[in-house]
Amino acid sequence: MPKPRILFYDIETTPLKAYVWGLGKQVVRHNQLDNMFKNWGIICITYCWNDNKKAECIDWGYEEQDTSKVVYEFGKIIAQADHVIGKNNKRFDDKMLNAARMLHDMEGFPQWMKYTDDLEKQMRKYFRLPSYSLDFISGHFGLGGKIKMEFQDWIDIVEKTPNGLKAFNKMLKYGKKDVEDTRTLWNKISKHFEPRFNVARFFDRPMACKQCGSCKIHINKTHRVEGNVKYKEYKCNECLRYAGRMNYNTVQGKLI
Repeated sequence: MPKPRILFYDIETTPLKAYVWGLGKQVVRHNQLDNMFKNWGIICITYCWNDNKKAECIDWGYEEQDTSKVVYEFGKIIAQADHVIGKNNKRFDDKMLNAARMLHDMEGFPQWMKYTDDLEKQMRKYFRLPSYSLDFISGHFGLGGKIKMEFQDWIDIVEKTPNGLKAFNKMLKYGKKDVEDTRTLWNKISKHFEPRFNVARFFDRPMACKQCGSCKIHINKTHRVEGNVKYKEYKCNECLRYAGRMNYNTVQGKLI
């Protein structure tokens, strides 16, 4: 029985470069941008599947600095995924990647963004924590936190300084650890929230656990919600997670 292919990913981008009259808080307008750095480039995209294998990386080439190559190659990877997960990707990575496809006049592929979920968005929705940063959460669960990168590392990479190649190789390791930590944390804490991806629909099983697809579920309780609608709430006997709910008066239907 095939399993859904769940992809975790993370991107690293270049900074913008602008000309300013001074330091401190100010508004920097688009006509102050350096023409060579007036949009973000994508240095690398690291990714891994939900299979416990090590992360892989697609990079723009230290000498070439070709964003279009990274985006094009990663598009092939996304096309293989049933579900895509990142960390703060709803606000950043997803839109950054789709913008790059648009700016480089690639084939339209907006539908993939409908099948993404975001570890940070789920954490902010369900948990009250001192910090939602990957560095904090990774450290809390004994994963060592993020590899330390400085802003100068980005400058060294873009401008190919004597330290540029060293910074570039460090960034590839940085991205791989980030995405592997995202996968580990997702699998560890997703039992405490409700992911967007309904695994039961992947298997086309109307009465199955939303989180693992198992048909071994039982009614956990019944409860009423707005409008006095009564629901049957199910729990999974295999993964022991919330499996979904169904209107009490529904004879046949799917868990929602």
